[in-house]
Amino acid sequence: MEFDPRINAQRLTAYADLRAVLADPVTFSSRNMAGPQVAAVAAVLPPEQRRLLELMSSLNAADGSRHARIRATANQKFTQTAVRQMADPIRLRARKLLDELPGEADFVSEFAAPFALGVVGDVLGVPERDFPLFREFVAPVLELTSGEEISERVLGSYFTGMNEFCAYFGRSDAFKGGQLSEQERLSLCLAVVVAGTDSTTNLLASMLLRLDRRERRLGGVVEEVVRLDPPFIGFFRTATRPVTTAGVKIAEGDHLFLDYAAGNRDPRVFTEDFDPGRPPVPAHLGFGHGPHYCLGAGLARLQGRIVAEELLDRSFEVVEQPVRRRRHLISNGPAELRFRPGRRPA
Repeated sequence: MEFDPRINAQRLTAYADLRAVLADPVTFSSRNMAGPQVAAVAAVLPPEQRRLLELMSSLNAADGSRHARIRATANQKFTQTAVRQMADPIRLRARKLLDELPGEADFVSEFAAPFALGVVGDVLGVPERDFPLFREFVAPVLELTSGEEISERVLGSYFTGMNEFCAYFGRSDAFKGGQLSEQERLSLCLAVVVAGTDSTTNLLASMLLRLDRRERRLGGVVEEVVRLDPPFIGFFRTATRPVTTAGVKIAEGDHLFLDYAAGNRDPRVFTEDFDPGRPPVPAHLGFGHGPHYCLGAGLARLQGRIVAEELLDRSFEVVEQPVRRRRHLISNGPAELRFRPGRRPA
């Protein structure tokens, strides 16, 4: 573990230490999941703007009984049965999007992003005509959490986007009828929109670079992509009491950045090679660990496997060029990826 002054947090990288912290939400709170920079901004905002900023404080940023209550409501959309029932619509969406692509396209913006957006829209019961709105909701959240300095422009874009988000999902039936306040319901909708679109886009784009026509263990391919190229690099935790972690004394209120990407490559646990046959134990951290284990992991795995099958069913080709990757503290994946989608056999 080493202090990173750029993010004002201790960066935790060892697999065993990461699992221990993730398994102890009492000592290591998720309340500042987006980082100390966002927390510092929130502390000086007027109430209405603070409420909009706290929309990011939903499932991923809740602790204890509040987290359990929000997750119980959210789980209704992500049970094994619910995910299985999405398989055919997901396949049809993937096939249609791939069939409609031109001879050469950007896999990220022309396939992965609209595909992920469409699946999340279906989960939340959003009509397809409104899918483009999601981009206006996701972009300012990603900009705010990028790790760069939070400027007035960034804050202004975020508040504009979140006012529109609240107006739209205030009319939505998503997650209504549960035990959530309206603020918690809106926060949960935002969490599903952002995580479901951004992380899946990253997963699919990274997977394209790893696909091999000779490999048919596609479930293993998805797991290895999430391990070696995690869609989210990591999240923050805040110590609730003085504690020693990885041999370092942590004071109450200190921040830790949990670097899943580093933990998934810890040489004491994993090798660097891409191995779709790797046993499931020890488990990678790409979907987290403990009570905050990724709510949509089952859906992400299903989307990855189906898209891999559809890609392998056609003569796709990645255009050889340096891959431009995203510059972001948390979100991890190619920013652009040129490819030729090919056509399905007749």
